[in-house]
Amino acid sequence: MINRYVLRCLVGILCLMTGSVLAQKKQTRTHDLTPYENFALRNRTITPDPIICYGLRKDAFTTIAAPANFAKARRAPTSTFIVDYVGYPADAKAAFQRAVDIWSTLIVSPVPIRIKANWTPLASGSGFVTLGSARPATYFGSPDGAQKGNAYYPVALAEKIARRSLNSPDSADIVANFNSNNSWYLGLDAKPGPGTTDLVSVVLHELGHGLGFTGFIRADATNRVADNSVTAVFDQFIENNTGIRLADPQSFSTASLLYNQLVGRNLYLNGPVLRQKTGDRAKLYAPTTYSSGSTLYHLDETTYPAGTPNSLMTPNIANAEAIQNPGPIVLSFFEDMEWKTTSLLHDPIDDRETGGDVVVRARVISDTTLGATPPQLRYRIGNPTNADTTYQNITMTLTGTANGVQSFSAAIPSAAAQAKTVYYLRTNDGVGRTYTNPGRNINNVQYYYAFTTGVDRVAPKITHTPDQTVLFAAAADTIPIIAKVTDDRRLTRVIGARRKVGIDTVYIEYQINGQAKPIVPMLLLSQADSLWGQNLIIPRNTLKAGDKISYRIVARDLAAVSNQAVSPATGFYDITIVGPQATVRTQYVNDFANVTTSTADFVGSGFSVTTPAGFSSPSINSDHPYKNGSDAFNEANFTYTLLAPIKVKANPDSAKIKFDEIVLVEPGTAGTVYGDAEFFDYVIVEGSKDNGRTWYPLINGYDSGNNSTWLAAWNASQVPGLPSETNSGTLGTPALLKSRSFGIQDQGYFRGDDIILVRFRLFADQLAHGWGWQVDNLQIQVPPPPPILATEPTPTMAFSVYPNPVSGTMRVAAELSLPATEATLTLTSPTGQSLRQVAVPVSGRKLAEQLDVSQLPAGLYFLQLTAGDIKQTKKIMVVK
Repeated sequence: MINRYVLRCLVGILCLMTGSVLAQKKQTRTHDLTPYENFALRNRTITPDPIICYGLRKDAFTTIAAPANFAKARRAPTSTFIVDYVGYPADAKAAFQRAVDIWSTLIVSPVPIRIKANWTPLASGSGFVTLGSARPATYFGSPDGAQKGNAYYPVALAEKIARRSLNSPDSADIVANFNSNNSWYLGLDAKPGPGTTDLVSVVLHELGHGLGFTGFIRADATNRVADNSVTAVFDQFIENNTGIRLADPQSFSTASLLYNQLVGRNLYLNGPVLRQKTGDRAKLYAPTTYSSGSTLYHLDETTYPAGTPNSLMTPNIANAEAIQNPGPIVLSFFEDMEWKTTSLLHDPIDDRETGGDVVVRARVISDTTLGATPPQLRYRIGNPTNADTTYQNITMTLTGTANGVQSFSAAIPSAAAQAKTVYYLRTNDGVGRTYTNPGRNINNVQYYYAFTTGVDRVAPKITHTPDQTVLFAAAADTIPIIAKVTDDRRLTRVIGARRKVGIDTVYIEYQINGQAKPIVPMLLLSQADSLWGQNLIIPRNTLKAGDKISYRIVARDLAAVSNQAVSPATGFYDITIVGPQATVRTQYVNDFANVTTSTADFVGSGFSVTTPAGFSSPSINSDHPYKNGSDAFNEANFTYTLLAPIKVKANPDSAKIKFDEIVLVEPGTAGTVYGDAEFFDYVIVEGSKDNGRTWYPLINGYDSGNNSTWLAAWNASQVPGLPSETNSGTLGTPALLKSRSFGIQDQGYFRGDDIILVRFRLFADQLAHGWGWQVDNLQIQVPPPPPILATEPTPTMAFSVYPNPVSGTMRVAAELSLPATEATLTLTSPTGQSLRQVAVPVSGRKLAEQLDVSQLPAGLYFLQLTAGDIKQTKKIMVVK
């Protein structure tokens, strides 16, 4: 699965981005793969976590020797390993090579397997030592010839099945680390002494993980939840004691039920070859305490203890324990994982605009023997349905044999190849096992390919949302544009060494202040994800506040008569260039009572200063509800930036930001934190000290789960949303307002005397949304009000000051809760200095007075009303 961070790097986008976490929910495939999904899955990769091997600080004094025929078999290995040794002494290399030689006689692959082996210190504890870790360098989604149609395969296995290299020829297939600080036994004779660990055994174990004895099901022990939304081929053979498979998305309705399986001590591997050759399932390590890096991807230590034939792939190894044979369970299961297979290989048929017979070709390569019947082509018009699953069957014709590869072909007649045709291939080996291309899902449902015949008259679809609608002049010399461009047809064209699929060209037309500029071609960033991107390069410092950049995206498909799409359909996307205010402030205060001046202080999209329904005064508000992410990554970043530059105070205790807020945005999975993949929508406050070019967090992102009241409100009203999703229908109310305070210097990105801009950002993914975010009573680096020593047992019933902000005379009115004859109004500065004190007569319970503040400098002041035991204070903003 392509990494979005990498994509953005490809077009230089990080120069403008915030470093924000690009969180998005994982999707579970629950339907037959469409032609595009088949194509896309084969072009996706995943980088897994390593599996760790721990050593016990005790002696076992047990030995399992290398396979009996190893000495003979090593003279004619069935696979080739190439090891890149980093930091290894000569004797450690020899031990490592011994393990490599053992594996090279046990598995078959025509593609060399490259290992990056690091000899480096690793952390250890009081009762154990970390011996090593290993992982496949990457996984490929259901490679050509694979039988698990929606699983990821470790690269070495994927290449074996496809019978060709899939990654760069000099790229590692396995990455392994071994602890240089351990007391290793480096001999080759499987006779480690007391207090030493047999390096050959540990390397053999870790290479087992690198070859595929691992997967993607992970858990969070703190919150007792687990995830099986993406699975490796290994995962599809795991079942519980009742035979329910862990990788089946329909098996466990909640993440907590799945977690209970991982700590239930009753998980097994089950495959047909494993059962046939060993007579039973294999028990997996699933202790009652979840162990990341060990649980699930080892054999059970108790069932297969030290000294028994299947002990190599248990989670721990003791000192003086040698195991130089993977054992019958692992070797049998590797056959189930397709290390021993028949590869039925096929290049899918592309869509076409002209008629005629369609020739389908296949190649068959077997590690065993082929069945007597040639492969079959099965096809039909239109997708199969519950009522109609009939396929036409054609026996393919052998067209050639070379180097153990048999080539076959068959033709779908032109009369049948009309509109949409779906098909798959099938063959048997000599013992009756069936292989298909494409493969099947975990419930044995057959996937299929499809192609469409006929003239293409449908234009491409462009998915694009501007990343920002405003940019600061200093940050606007490089503007990234990314779009997802898809076509309803998979037409292809080969130009030189490049094969185009679906889309011919994508480019950007743009203007600066209405003046057209040369078009900018966009680059294909990811074929699997249909992502195109490019930077608009603007000469540095040529844009000024008030300038406008307008652009649109144009895409053409590969039809004989090209179809064109434009985004937006009419007009242009506009980006306005802004600049910060000229005056640098040491503090900023705004209760947003004056909408006009407040709006002038901020710039952005998805936010405004307004009074939401149910509130009596204005504040900063996101859209209510906020919108789902809709850009090429199915994301959105809504921002609101304060244009007033702030000079950070040297004293961290004074450099504080305070405000009241309501956060009703989608909470992440329980236990996740900002930065985790399952931490979905969030809000964040950020700062920039280079006039908006780069942004850093002033506080980590947070969501509704940050406060129990917000979370309860989010969950109180659930309304239907997208399929399998619910939105929150709860509306914000004043009762949900909570105060927040944090230091500008807390995260370490800013220090005293820095001049910074501050912005509020709401990140949204594409699936669920709610009411949104409200920010009120913003105070940046404002000293606390003077302490009020007297108690305030009885509040006023009403106390108002208007206008506020004020430039001349303001009117003060109050209605007291108790009768009084006189009251006092005291005006103080933010530092507590008393500036004016006025005695005011009270008529019963009411008072009214006018105060002239026209001589005061602009800024924040406090007006305190005192009447007997009654005290109440208002903030006053004097403006000029």
